[in-house]
Amino acid sequence: MSTLFRNKKAWQRPSVSWMLLDKLGGVHSFVANLLAHRLPDNLRYNAILERNVQDLDDPSDGDLRANVTRVVFRLPLENYHSVLKRIARQLPKGAGAIVSNDWLSLAVVAAQRTDKSVVYINHGDFSYYYDLAVQYQSTIDLYITYTEKMRDRLCELLPQRKDDILLIPYGVEIPPRRKRCESEAIRLLYVGRLDRSKGVFDLPAIDARLRSAGVNTRWTLQGPGPAEAELRQAWGQASHVTWAGRSSMDRVKEQYFKHDIIVMPSRAEGLPVALLEGMASGCVPVVSDLPSGIPEIVENGVSGFRVPPGDVDGFADAIATVAANGAARASMSEEAAARIEARFNIVDRAPQYQQAITTAAHSEPRWPGRRVYFGSRLDRPWIPNLAVTSARSLRRRLHDLRRS
Repeated sequence: MSTLFRNKKAWQRPSVSWMLLDKLGGVHSFVANLLAHRLPDNLRYNAILERNVQDLDDPSDGDLRANVTRVVFRLPLENYHSVLKRIARQLPKGAGAIVSNDWLSLAVVAAQRTDKSVVYINHGDFSYYYDLAVQYQSTIDLYITYTEKMRDRLCELLPQRKDDILLIPYGVEIPPRRKRCESEAIRLLYVGRLDRSKGVFDLPAIDARLRSAGVNTRWTLQGPGPAEAELRQAWGQASHVTWAGRSSMDRVKEQYFKHDIIVMPSRAEGLPVALLEGMASGCVPVVSDLPSGIPEIVENGVSGFRVPPGDVDGFADAIATVAANGAARASMSEEAAARIEARFNIVDRAPQYQQAITTAAHSEPRWPGRRVYFGSRLDRPWIPNLAVTSARSLRRRLHDLRRS
C-alpha cells in the first residue's frame, strides 16, 4: 500500500475534536478523565485549547490523551471573526464530531462550515450553560449532560429537541480504600478555583466560627485563582492554613486521603468533579445545597452534609458535628466512597460518552450549512484584525486616561 493511499485513508477516518477553554478547572478535569479512559477505536482524537491572554485564570496543563493544539488570542480586543477562523483552522479535515464545552467553541462552529456533527456538553445548572444551549440550538446536533436536574431543565427549554438530549452521569477514578491517619485537628480541604463565585470568602468566616467554638482546624486550599490575594488578606496570618496553589492531579488526589472533610461553599455548580473525587477517596463532604446532582449523592448525616449557600453558621455547625464524632465521621467516609463507586466509576461511564460521541462522529451533521456569528459593528469578516485591535486598544487607552 502506497504512502499516499495510507495517508488518504487516515484523512478519511472520522475525527473527534474536543474544544474547551484553556484554563485550570473542573471542565478540563472532566475532559482529561474521559479521554484517559476511552477505549481503542478507529477515530482520530484532537483537543483544541482556546487561550485568551486577557483571562486571569491559570491555563491548564494540557495533559490530554489526544493531539493537543493551543490557540492564543486577545478578546475582546481582536475581531471575533478573526479569532473564530484562527480556531477553526485547527480542526482536522473530513467527517467527525466536535465536542463543545464552552461559548467560544459554539461560536466557532456557528460561524464556520466544518462538515462535522456538534455535541454540546452542558456543564452547569445555571443560566450561562442553558442560554448557550438555546442560543446555539440550530448548531448543536446532540446534547449531553450529567445530572437529572440539568437534563430536565434542557428538556423544558428545548422540548422539540428532547430526543437529542442525553443524560450520562459523569465518572471519576475509584482509588483503593485506605485507612486514614489520626490527627488532633480536623483536616479541612478546599479544591477548586479561588473565585468569588465559588463562595471562597465564606471560608475564613467559617473557620473563625469553628475556632471560637474550640474546634481545632487545619485547612488546605488547593488551587489558584483571581481571588487568592484578596482571600489571603481576609484570612490574615493564619499558620493553620496551607495555600497549596496549583498542583499536579496526582498530588491533588493524594490530598483527599490526607484530609477528613472537603468543604465546598459554591453559589452555583453542576456536579463538581472535585466533589466526586473527594468522596471517592473517603473525604466527608460539607457542601452547598445546590439542586443539580448534589442531593443525589450527599445525604445529610449519612454521606455528608448539605448547607444552604452562604450560611456560614450552618457550614460551621456541620463541620463541628463531623469533627466531634469519630465513629460517625468514619461511617460517613465509607458511605461517601461507596456511593461514588456504585454510580460514578469512570471505567463504566467513559465508554458511554465514547459511544454517544462516536455515533455522532459517524453521522451526517444536522446543520451542514454555513451560519453566522454576530458580534459588534467592528466584528465583521471583511474588517482586518489589525484595524479592529488597534481601534479597540486606542479606545481602551482613552477610557483609562479619562478615568485617571
